[in-house]
Amino acid sequence: MKKLNMAGRTWVRLAVKAVVILLILWVCFGIFVGMRRISDISMNGRINDGDFVLFNRISSDYLVGDVVIYDYDGQEYLSEIIGTDGDLITTNEEGYILVNGEVVSSSPVFDFTLGDTDPFGSGYRVPAGTYFVLNSNYECADDSRAFGAIYKKNIKGNIIALLLRTRSF
Repeated sequence: MKKLNMAGRTWVRLAVKAVVILLILWVCFGIFVGMRRISDISMNGRINDGDFVLFNRISSDYLVGDVVIYDYDGQEYLSEIIGTDGDLITTNEEGYILVNGEVVSSSPVFDFTLGDTDPFGSGYRVPAGTYFVLNSNYECADDSRAFGAIYKKNIKGNIIALLLRTRSF
């Protein structure tokens, strides 16, 4: 009878530990960290269609170089921050994007379509409290070149890890 009672207590302890671990994981992944399967080609080369990533949901500040997941007009996007408050975004005659006079694109980008901005003229000044984002796949113009800077409230988080690299064929 004692052996049965001892075995029952062992199972109860194991079940309690499992529930506690699941609760901790639920809190971590529900509040602090998010996980996504990427389903677009905007950052191909760095993060590909089908890759799984972890992102930080509670970041209070985003920096130039951060790759972020954000919403715009009800659709989710993935892009890199290249400019913040007050930065001047322009292009040069060769089509490269410049931030405050420094080239940031690795190749020419000719589909700079933001509003009435003349890409070879005065450029676009990033408004306070917003971020200018750019895809690494320049042909995919679903970034700030098309719809302007994004607000911090639209950012779901910044990518902190690539969990699983998949290959698209």
